[in-house]
Amino acid sequence: MDNLELLLQIDEELDSVDIAALKFLCSDKVPRRRLESVQDAGDLFKRLDEKDLMNDTKFLEELLFTIRRYDLLTMLGTSKEQVAVSLQGAGKLTPYRKMLFNLAEEMTTENLKAIKFLLNFPKAKLQSLGSFLDVLTEMENQELLDERNVDELKQILAQCDKQLASTVESYRQRMEKEDEDPDVEMSTPPMISDRPDYSGDISNLACDAHVPGADEQCYPMTKNPRGLCLIISNYKFDSHPLRAGTRVDEESLTTVFQWLAFKVEVRNDLTSSAMIETVCQFGKMDHSKYNAFVLFVLSHGKKGTVLGTDDKDVLISDLVKPFTLCPTLIDKPKLFFIQACQGVQYQKSASLSNDGLPTEFEADDYISETNFPPCAADVLIGMATVDEYKSFRHVEHGSVYIQSLCRQLKHGCPRKDDMLTILTRVNSEVSKGVYNSHRQMPQPKYTLTRKLILPVD
Repeated sequence: MDNLELLLQIDEELDSVDIAALKFLCSDKVPRRRLESVQDAGDLFKRLDEKDLMNDTKFLEELLFTIRRYDLLTMLGTSKEQVAVSLQGAGKLTPYRKMLFNLAEEMTTENLKAIKFLLNFPKAKLQSLGSFLDVLTEMENQELLDERNVDELKQILAQCDKQLASTVESYRQRMEKEDEDPDVEMSTPPMISDRPDYSGDISNLACDAHVPGADEQCYPMTKNPRGLCLIISNYKFDSHPLRAGTRVDEESLTTVFQWLAFKVEVRNDLTSSAMIETVCQFGKMDHSKYNAFVLFVLSHGKKGTVLGTDDKDVLISDLVKPFTLCPTLIDKPKLFFIQACQGVQYQKSASLSNDGLPTEFEADDYISETNFPPCAADVLIGMATVDEYKSFRHVEHGSVYIQSLCRQLKHGCPRKDDMLTILTRVNSEVSKGVYNSHRQMPQPKYTLTRKLILPVD
């Protein structure tokens, strides 16, 4: 590495934003682990020198040109125009890496927030992603993004900035053309197969539901707001343990259903009588200006019942009935999601040990012998677990079922997947997990008469 004094001068002119950009651009040339310790340009130049990329100034010129530090090119004895001409040939940066960097340059704060919301990353991870370059790097780390696999990125961008999505699509088309004709030159760039947050390749489940056919009937979803979403969340009980983690479920559901254009109402710590009073109150409302109704009940429970904070049973059928009798909800979808145990048995995990498994799971259990009754038309009841069995809730991260439902709604609704397709994915994701060495299998029960798609505007 010649002319250390010149490189030191360039180092002094580069700020932290420039360094982050340069590290991202060099991530195809230098192992990421080696880049993690880079604090300034001097460190980066040493890493590049280890890869014989500093034998001349050509690669450094390309880097500075790409991050638009044209003023520093004069220190290297060249200019913006001269570098632009030299890069008409083959530069060392790939079209893929430059395309991603250009996306980051056009990213707004609002779009970055929207993208982080749409990603199925843990909250702690999302909080550590301060820039779009960080987001892209994490997507690459999780194998959601690479040079020939950019569909996930395009789908996410399409929901917040169609122009940026078109940039990715243009790259994808160029890459496809290159695959067909290897002699085609690439000057810019590709899409991933849909990959939900869960393990297992089931992203194509019920794929015929992605785009409704002309003769398929769907429930109308044109009102704004779409409808009311009532969340009854019981945390503190007279004699049963606190339902730690239910606040996380509340926040997740509120965020997702507001995003789906529902008006969300939360009611906390209701006794059995207050639960009945609340659903009767909402059932008597005028829903004519809405397309649908949604109710979530987060509590302890047993077969066919949930528990009020006074430790008394409430029949699930009594929570459903006020809405099936509501005249302004006739022919409209009425969705009920019950996060509560439906029995005292554990579903066994065959051929699996509990070594090293998390132990912060609790069961939403309570004993009762009430049977689950049939329901009227246009009703969907999503149960966290099948009859006779327990459901699980993480004391810090929320319940297994509700968190999976939120993830799959965020993944499926923008793709126009119908609700049954989404719930099938929830079943698949939850059933693959092991919770304190046990399994859980959700169960949807429905009398829907049309396809239900919750659109994202």
